[in-house]
Amino acid sequence: MPYSLHQAATATGLNKSTVLRAIKAGKIAASRKEHGEWQLEPAELHRVYPPVAERSEGTDAPHQYANALALAEMRQRAAQAEERLVAVLLLAQ
Repeated sequence: MPYSLHQAATATGLNKSTVLRAIKAGKIAASRKEHGEWQLEPAELHRVYPPVAERSEGTDAPHQYANALALAEMRQRAAQAEERLVAVLLLAQ
């Protein structure tokens, strides 16, 4: 079920304006309903922004933040590795 802009912001711990800027910049694909409300597929949203972990007693917020940073760094490294691989394959042709 698609997220509304408000639900997307809540799911990622971001402001609605941040999510909207990402949509307008083309970082996240989204569509609009008949009355202009944004719809975002959860998989598309979480491809760019990791979900906020469920908050419960004993949850360590700094630990969650560190995990989100580590995930972002791994995604960046994977993208760089993919770029290098493509360059090597193009040179091999």
